[in-house]
Amino acid sequence: MEKDLAGMKPYLQDYASRTLEKSKSGLYNCPLCGSGTGPNRSGALGIFDEGQRWKCQSCQKGGDIFDLYAAVNSCSLSEATKAIIGLYGDAPARPPAQQPPAPTRSLTADIERYAGQLADSPGETYFTGRGLTLDTMRKERLGYSPEEYNKLLQKRLPSIVIPYPGTDYYITRPITEKAYDKPKGIPEPLYNAAALYSGAAAVFIVESQLCAISIEQEGGAAVALGGGGESRLLQQLKDKPTSAALILCLDNDKPGTPARDNVAALVAKLGEALPKLGAFVVNGAAAIMGDSTDGPKYRKDPNEVLQKSGADTLKAAVYETIQETINARQAAKQAAEAERQERTGAGMVDRFLEAIQTRKYEPMPTGITDIDRAIGGGFIRQQLVLLGAAPGAGKTALAQWIFEGMAKHGTACIYLNLEMAQEQLLARSISRIAAQQGATIKSTDILQGYKWTAQQRGQVVNAAAVYREEIAPRMIYNPQETTANLDSILEYIGQEAQRAEAAGDQAPVCVLDYLQLVSGDNRDDAASVIKRAVAGLKAYAVKHNTLVFVIIAHNRESNKSGAVTMEAGRDTSALEYSADLQFALTYTLCLKRDGKKGKAPDDLTEDEKRQVTLKITKGRFGGGGKGVDLYFNGETMTYTQTTQDFTPVNDDDIDGVRI
Repeated sequence: MEKDLAGMKPYLQDYASRTLEKSKSGLYNCPLCGSGTGPNRSGALGIFDEGQRWKCQSCQKGGDIFDLYAAVNSCSLSEATKAIIGLYGDAPARPPAQQPPAPTRSLTADIERYAGQLADSPGETYFTGRGLTLDTMRKERLGYSPEEYNKLLQKRLPSIVIPYPGTDYYITRPITEKAYDKPKGIPEPLYNAAALYSGAAAVFIVESQLCAISIEQEGGAAVALGGGGESRLLQQLKDKPTSAALILCLDNDKPGTPARDNVAALVAKLGEALPKLGAFVVNGAAAIMGDSTDGPKYRKDPNEVLQKSGADTLKAAVYETIQETINARQAAKQAAEAERQERTGAGMVDRFLEAIQTRKYEPMPTGITDIDRAIGGGFIRQQLVLLGAAPGAGKTALAQWIFEGMAKHGTACIYLNLEMAQEQLLARSISRIAAQQGATIKSTDILQGYKWTAQQRGQVVNAAAVYREEIAPRMIYNPQETTANLDSILEYIGQEAQRAEAAGDQAPVCVLDYLQLVSGDNRDDAASVIKRAVAGLKAYAVKHNTLVFVIIAHNRESNKSGAVTMEAGRDTSALEYSADLQFALTYTLCLKRDGKKGKAPDDLTEDEKRQVTLKITKGRFGGGGKGVDLYFNGETMTYTQTTQDFTPVNDDDIDGVRI
């Protein structure tokens, strides 16, 4: 049954008093942000609009009785509605959102009246206690109201008045309470937005209006965000960019508190968003308030610096921070210009000629004669290389053979296999080394050391010793720091590259086995994950002058026929267009050669499947169409080169060229 809006009052107040704890300020503790549960016990949630609505001045969340129930009980609004009806019987339905009425008059006269009441008032005493001078009070038109109604607290109290420069907007706050009130129905502007266009070289971004006034008093320029003002700042700069550098100087709350976490999130948000709007941004909180929060000189915000450390201290900190910001901006401009000169025009050519006369772009040989011959001496740096094959064709064993050989000859490698455990990969490697030493012991037998014969034990120990000495120092299999998540992978290999380069070493090559198992976030489908992965891995190879080798799955048509082409990759065309070099591993007898039609994989015997061909299906720098014939022993995971000369009979045979 419907009630009028006034009927909401007893329900909302009753529910709040029954479920929320009141703080010493007379307001309630907020169930959303926890305001009121800290050591100061100063809650921020109040009920206003004649008992119809609630709002938290800390997190700026609010609503009606249904929103409050949903917040307290972590449930949906429909569940909250049913519960409130159950509690209060014919409680009113949730009212529609009300649009604030348009202002009926200018507030300039009110601001002047409040300013005229400041002299010799408790308001003047309050501002003086916050470190402000009489000149600042007059300049900023600060005011006082002996009895101002506060909608949040629902009572009249002596209050200070802070106008917004250049506007007729103002806020009020009881002297004894932290409960700001604003004119109803008027959009709140950004406090002191004019500072962004005042010609100041740098502008401080602070939280409270009093902090902005404090910095302005001591020679700086500042704007204040207030509650939720970051959106107003971003919109302001989107509409009208500033030439000033921006110094983030948000509150220096104690570590471990929700407020500190909120500030950290806000700094991160602004640090990312503001440069996209063309602004140069630094974080100057530590320079103004210090970086220690456990000593006697700890200051929470710029106004507290003014109060406790004095005007001279704040003035010096403001000046030094501005100068350091100007210097940092100039250095950034010079670095950007130097990079531009290096990468364009004559500088680009000079850098190119200098680099190519060093070994910077020397190919990275695999050590496998036939493969190196096919790709021009080795892998070219800054390349993304793909290897595709049908399931079980031996692509992982081939990649291990190639990159363990490269590790043996000095190339650092990170091998990320998303299907097998590190122990399984090592068992394969040791089985291969044992085979090279004349022993035959399968990888599955290696994993069951409790069943070894004395002979097998000796074979495994000898092969492991070779691996430990020759390969392990430069080969990392499945590091614990990574998962199948794409961002985790990119972060890890980037950190490893930085670590290597800082030590004067070459960034490691990266093998990803295999691409279709990489995961993204909840917004990514399979194709978009692969597209992002290809772009990120290619960027890694270029940035660090190294190689990324990616194993992919082939589509069903290719697996069924055994035929392999550049388009055989599954899920996305991003693969075929982004790769610099693309291999396909298939059964040799499935290929069309000497004018003869190839067999289907299902028609091959197990012995025939040991004959495989590594075909180059795409070579951005040459080699396309060539192939390398190999013999694969699946028991010991070993490959043997079986080079044969081959000349195509006609154009139809070009895909089958062997070297």
